[in-house]
Amino acid sequence: ERIRREAEAVARIFEKVENGSIQLVVSPAHRFENDRNPREDRRLATDLWLQKAERAVHATPDANERARLLTTLGFGPLDALHLALAEKAEARWFVTTDDRLFRRALERRDQMRIDVVRPDQIVFDEETGE
Repeated sequence: ERIRREAEAVARIFEKVENGSIQLVVSPAHRFENDRNPREDRRLATDLWLQKAERAVHATPDANERARLLTTLGFGPLDALHLALAEKAEARWFVTTDDRLFRRALERRDQMRIDVVRPDQIVFDEETGE
């Protein structure tokens, strides 16, 4: 049930990206992680979505320092970099289906600078599209 709900929510998110209601942000962490995906079908599909990102954020010394701090809070190095770059981009949400990352973000929400949510937790205002 949860997987179905999240899959439907991801489809709604991508629909909003397609119609321009929301923007995806791409970072070097996305490219690094996707390039390491052993499943070519998923790697190619993800690459198509990364190409649709209208905003890009780049690693900086400040973002790298923030990522190091996030690792001390219990996030894995790549998750910490993803989060630090999303914060740097001032993204509204960091959307994840990763249970461990999500739980850690909830435990540390007072130290987070971004809302970490599951795809099915995003509620769009149908009038504004946001």
